[in-house]
Amino acid sequence: MRRTTFQFARIALVAAAAGALVASAFVAAPAVATPSPVVKADGTKLTFTVALNYDRAGLLASARAISTPGGPAYRNFLTVKEVAAEFGASAEDRASLRKAATKLGMTVRFSATGMTAQLTAPATTWTRLYGMEPALEPDDPWVIVLYIDPKTGAFLPTPAALGKHVRLVFPTTSIIPPATKSSPSKASPRASADDDALYNQGTPFGPGLDCLNPAIVDGDKVFAYSPNQINTAYGTGALHDRGLRGSGVRIANLAAGYAPTQAYSDYAANCFGYRAPTIRFTGGPGIPGPVTVDSEDAELEANLDVQVIAGVVPAAERIDYVEVGPGLVYLSFLQAIDVVATKVTPMPDVVTTSFGECEPELLPYASHRQVTDDHFALLAVLGVTALAASGDGGSSECSQFTADPPVEQRIQAVGYPASSPWVTGVGGTRLVLGKGNARVGEFAWNDTPIDDSMGAGTGGPSLYAQPWYQRPLTSEDRRLVPDVAAHASAFPGWAAALGSSGTSVLGATGTSAASPFVAANLALIAAAERKAGRGPLGFINPLLYNLASNATVYRRAFYDVTEGNNQRFIEAACCDATKGYDQATGLGALTFDELIKVIPKPGRGRG
Repeated sequence: MRRTTFQFARIALVAAAAGALVASAFVAAPAVATPSPVVKADGTKLTFTVALNYDRAGLLASARAISTPGGPAYRNFLTVKEVAAEFGASAEDRASLRKAATKLGMTVRFSATGMTAQLTAPATTWTRLYGMEPALEPDDPWVIVLYIDPKTGAFLPTPAALGKHVRLVFPTTSIIPPATKSSPSKASPRASADDDALYNQGTPFGPGLDCLNPAIVDGDKVFAYSPNQINTAYGTGALHDRGLRGSGVRIANLAAGYAPTQAYSDYAANCFGYRAPTIRFTGGPGIPGPVTVDSEDAELEANLDVQVIAGVVPAAERIDYVEVGPGLVYLSFLQAIDVVATKVTPMPDVVTTSFGECEPELLPYASHRQVTDDHFALLAVLGVTALAASGDGGSSECSQFTADPPVEQRIQAVGYPASSPWVTGVGGTRLVLGKGNARVGEFAWNDTPIDDSMGAGTGGPSLYAQPWYQRPLTSEDRRLVPDVAAHASAFPGWAAALGSSGTSVLGATGTSAASPFVAANLALIAAAERKAGRGPLGFINPLLYNLASNATVYRRAFYDVTEGNNQRFIEAACCDATKGYDQATGLGALTFDELIKVIPKPGRGRG
């Protein structure tokens, strides 16, 4: 079987030249490694994350109560200290683990959440405990080290010496060898058809036309939207007119193995007429500073995220950027959430991420998924709204950006973490604008009829049972994705300032733009709520589905996308946009200047 490898929620550059469009997509995930003795007995130390014996049932019950409108606990969030005291591992359990670790020659560092710890020991110690050498997976400039069963690709069982003291071990970590140098990676061009209806027909464009790369301009046709145009269509501009421009906003982008460039954000801000927020970096375990990868793909992903956010919050002081190492997606998110909860001060109101993995690739790691989902529930208890790009592979997420994938990749599949019951999954649409940048139409995103290697907004049933908040609107017994959607199409694309061939603005596509856009708008609303003394929004899915159950509120606060589909292959047999909730665009697109008017007040207290 194919062992799980790390993937991005992918995006594609859009260019126009001589009347034809050209798109370039992310390269495939790193090649699968085979077990080999890559860590010698040379004193190399490896740090692994372990899940402690925390009160899972209590944590999840609290997360649900705090997140459900109408209840006494709604939006009465806890502090990290309160979470650790109420749900974290007991003092006795921590002492027992410390004693066992010391006996094994390990050092231990406990998270302030009380849910995890970091165990550090020489590689020889871990090899002795697991009875085999670790495997290596190169992901330039990283090297991912892991202890896996070479036959199944699953992690080896927790060593007996630790099994009594921890829930489980994540026996993997990512390191950057001192001598490693990254090498450039170029995205391959994809040709597509010429269609006049696919260019930017909204007016006015606003500032920034002179910054556009000639590749996305063909005469009077422009193949990208400006931030001003998209903000107008979704009600963000109306929030700005009310004075909500980003002052006091607390938002963080979560990434794994790649970081943005402040100069590109400054360039975009100068082009489009806003002040660029400072990008404040916080690294996960073993990452003291930003790790940038010499790759057009990683450059695009990292910089698109923060530039989309900046265009929504032009008066923000900063955007927090949390970077952890690549590897198993569950570990990456667990580490990122721990950083958000224990290191980023003040704690963000909203976090967004644009990387993930299709669910079928993660099947061998179900117990590890549970621990990571519990950390997303932790964010809900702390009052942090978590959003994730749903992916760009249509209803068969494992096949994204592959024109003719093998049949095993054409199955219905959605992406994690958008599929987590504790995350708001953001899908994709194609937004069409007209005069005054008014919405002329909005459709389920599916660019594959134009170019069969391009993207479509991921949607469909997940591995999870139906969560309580989706019951009023769906009859499926599974968690359905996405929850909401926003513009993700290449036709026209999102404006992104990049520097691969001289700094200029290119067009970009993907739910990697949709998620940070929705997140930044929710951060504006959360900042307004905090200013009014009511605190942030927290996990927002229960509220969104509750609001959508009221027909009058639904018409005001949502734009129901009823046309198009995200099906790339007939084998996947899903999904059409219809009235109300659907598996192509979820509840539809949010109208943020109306959403802010219907946010309920917090409950009376936890009781």
